[in-house]
Amino acid sequence: MSAEPLDRRDRRLLLGVAALLPLADAAALLPMGDGAARRWLRARGLVRDLDGRAVVRWLDVLDALDPGALTAAPPARRHRRTRLDPL
Repeated sequence: MSAEPLDRRDRRLLLGVAALLPLADAAALLPMGDGAARRWLRARGLVRDLDGRAVVRWLDVLDALDPGALTAAPPARRHRRTRLDPL
């Protein structure tokens, strides 16, 4: 049994935060009406032009919802040296 191939939209969504979505798709993913979502995206400067097409970088949307959450560096970890005991 083979899995059905992913369509173009599903492939874009698999990109996660790296997804570059058409404005209509990005608006459809937000939990509000289409018109309100488009206004929200535009008001925050999240809509970009790609050769005449309105697109949205999903990372920008997530960052607008929770500033710095995705770009914050994880805390530094100290590596401990382990001493090897002779056999």
